[in-house]
Amino acid sequence: MIFDAGGVLLLPDAGFGQAAIQALKPGSRPEDWPRAYYQANLVVDSLEPADGGGMRHAIASAVGVPEDQVDAALPMIEQLMVSMPWVPVEGAVDLLWLLTGSGYRLAVVSNAFGTVERQLEDLQVCSVRGDGMPRVGAVIDSHVVGVEKPDPRIFQLALQVLEVEPSRAIYVGDTVKFDVNGAEAAGLRPVHYDPFALCRLSHSHVSALAELGEWLAPSRGRPGVPRG
Repeated sequence: MIFDAGGVLLLPDAGFGQAAIQALKPGSRPEDWPRAYYQANLVVDSLEPADGGGMRHAIASAVGVPEDQVDAALPMIEQLMVSMPWVPVEGAVDLLWLLTGSGYRLAVVSNAFGTVERQLEDLQVCSVRGDGMPRVGAVIDSHVVGVEKPDPRIFQLALQVLEVEPSRAIYVGDTVKFDVNGAEAAGLRPVHYDPFALCRLSHSHVSALAELGEWLAPSRGRPGVPRG
């Protein structure tokens, strides 16, 4: 069982984002930011080539920054994405504990900036050592290993650590281009984490991490299957 980090286990801190953007978008609320993040994913999925600048622009637009002020918002959003601490997604830690207790071997594969393993540990989400938090076999950070999603090789690095065949592995991510398509190319079963039900494609989706736990550990929850 392999997870993306950003957008699945972690999110940019909405409170920081709301405070930073307040001058450009009065009335911006912290609760606006998670939806903007996932809406921006749909934009990035459509970009060729995809780039971080496109996502930052999409977040600014989705959170309601006026078009003539989007360029002014981009450095603030860049800081939010790259420099500020992220926060755990609701239900992430509970899900990892549930799966660990149900016998799943876990790993994380993320297109990141070289710090995702430390962030996950600092936030008590998971750790390769355990140390009082859910244990994962590996945290594969694209900046560290030199290959990024959707390249199948980055998924294979995690599979090698877990000693699991691709056909027996599930990958949970929040984008189509990088996560769904990348996992499929590597032979894993993708599950699209889509909390606002924005995606209309036919692959498997879940809108809450608790829903994923009910599906994967039915003896500890209510049996179910991902939508789509």
